[in-house]
Amino acid sequence: MNTRFVEAFLWVAKLGSFRAAAERLHVTQAAISNRIASLEEDIGARLFERDPRDLRLTPVGLRLLNYGERLLELQREIVALGRPQEEVLGLVRIGAIESVVHTWLVDFLGTLQRRHPGIEVQLTSETTLALHERLQAGAIDIALQTDALAGPSFVNLACAPMAMGWVGPGNRVAASRKGSAPDPDAEGRIASLLTQPVLTMSPGSQPHQALKHLYRQAGMPVGKVHCVSSMAAIVRLVKSGFGNALIPLPPVRDEIRRGDLRIIECDTPLPPQHIVVSHLASADSAAIRLVAELARDEADRFAGGLPAPFWDGSSGN
Repeated sequence: MNTRFVEAFLWVAKLGSFRAAAERLHVTQAAISNRIASLEEDIGARLFERDPRDLRLTPVGLRLLNYGERLLELQREIVALGRPQEEVLGLVRIGAIESVVHTWLVDFLGTLQRRHPGIEVQLTSETTLALHERLQAGAIDIALQTDALAGPSFVNLACAPMAMGWVGPGNRVAASRKGSAPDPDAEGRIASLLTQPVLTMSPGSQPHQALKHLYRQAGMPVGKVHCVSSMAAIVRLVKSGFGNALIPLPPVRDEIRRGDLRIIECDTPLPPQHIVVSHLASADSAAIRLVAELARDEADRFAGGLPAPFWDGSSGN
């Protein structure tokens, strides 16, 4: 089986678009289509359901995600067998936002420890704005956050985005508090959501900016908005009935699966939360560049393994 075909499949699945996968791999869209067609022929089953407005994985495609990641990881290990084993050493100071801390950071650190035990890591968790300031001041080496830093002084590695959504208390919690389960039809109307107390991430964050845009779209003044930098605190407040929250969904996927929180389907589309790995272009440490690329790869691997509605893929092929 040609691993280039598998790689093309994984990028289409991660980015939700043949065009975006072609741009990422620096090939034509026709080349991506041909690789997917060849892979489907090898496997004997379709991997995507295609229509003009949507691109969805088939059941076989969903199963192939994990196999494909494992296959490419094995390929990387096999290729590395013949290379000189020069251990990379150094201290790398990493700053991460809450969305990263609550999703793929632990897996990333585990992979880094296994592959490069000579690299020492120091961690801090802050808002995107604070991480930008710390990176510019030289207080950290790598920022795992949401917005690219402008100018030639910085290297920005874009990652696959996370879906953003509305969450409220789980049905059992809501029913015990109100006496009945919530009405999803009334609850999902944007005007109804915006007239209630809303929790979101810190001021200036992508979720906060998206929320302010929703108020402008609806022609409504900004209501009771509570900005909370801690994802754990937001979860506790929503569970207690303090308000609904507009946040990235992957960090709370476990609470949703357990029924502590529920996704509120909204009649207004929401932008995804972007994730960017940034470091100074002048970084002369091989460890910093290596760790930044590994972080980007781990973010993409995590996003590619998320089922709908936790990952955000732009439709179209």
